[in-house]
Amino acid sequence: MNARRSVAPLVTHRVTHRVVHRVVHRVVRLATAAAVTFVSLAVAPSASRAASALGAQAAPAPVVSPAVSPAMTPTDSAALAVFRRAQRLVNDGQGAEGRALVDSVLNAAEPRSREEAEALFWRATLAESWDAAQKDYLRLMLEHERSPRAGDAMLRLAQGEAARGDRDAALRYLERLSREAPDSPARAEAGLWHGRLLLERGSRTPGCAVLRSSRPLLRPGSVELENQYDYLMRACPDSATLAAEEAAAAAAAATQPPARQAAPRAAPTSAPTSAPTAAPSARGGGWSVQVAAMSTMAEANAIVEQLKAKGYDARVDTRTAPFRVRFGRFPTSAAATAASEAYKQKERADAFIVQVPPG
Repeated sequence: MNARRSVAPLVTHRVTHRVVHRVVHRVVRLATAAAVTFVSLAVAPSASRAASALGAQAAPAPVVSPAVSPAMTPTDSAALAVFRRAQRLVNDGQGAEGRALVDSVLNAAEPRSREEAEALFWRATLAESWDAAQKDYLRLMLEHERSPRAGDAMLRLAQGEAARGDRDAALRYLERLSREAPDSPARAEAGLWHGRLLLERGSRTPGCAVLRSSRPLLRPGSVELENQYDYLMRACPDSATLAAEEAAAAAAAATQPPARQAAPRAAPTSAPTSAPTAAPSARGGGWSVQVAAMSTMAEANAIVEQLKAKGYDARVDTRTAPFRVRFGRFPTSAAATAASEAYKQKERADAFIVQVPPG
């Protein structure tokens, strides 16, 4: 009897300890869930707009966190807590739950607000398919062009097009980023992609110009991007070599006129690009083919020199950013369209026609 009495308190103590531990653990879990729910509901005033349901295909790889804006308000911090939790859920295989959290923030955000822009970017980042992500990135680029996330969206769109093999579309997004979001933190990484795509297509001069102008935009400590820049820039000549190459190209161009005197035999194809050049401008303008729009004059001049070396009557048509690179002056849009199509087929590059003022 004495042994049983001495064991009973010990058993009671152990059972009580287990029950208390379970209760405390349950309370902590409920409190955490309640806090997350409160954060998701307190992000912004309630709004009646609902997010559109997007199709899904393949499950993505673990998601890398987007960069955080340096200046954050308490509301931003609360939303970020929800986005981080959503990211963990997606990476743990609970994609539907994670994306539902982001949708709750997006539904509560005011239209065209910075909260909506941030939620759109996170929903695209955590999207289940590229098609779904692309829709949100495009919406972010078009509806929130002044948001810091617009540059990030254009970079992601360029990366997506490059992954799908559409290099021309990728270059267009990168050119648009440098033109419309020159102060975006994404410019440094975008410059790396821009220069690499140009080098891969054989456009060394403009590619190296982009790399040289973009590398100084790297933030301190960006070791991986620095290494990638250094590797790509091995293909770029130094200033002395570049000057020698430009001098050689100029010397080669100086020897061209005797050969070009026989060009009138090819009048049906070459005459429209040169003969009408002065006449349309004197009569009040004409049509030209635009091949690029760059954020700096140095980049635009580099492309002009490359085009001139190939025989195009290229020029920079603007004196402020964006610096538009164009060639030819044509009396009609039909003549300009024919030149544009010929350029695209020969150079495998994008181009379009524009109406230009006189001068």
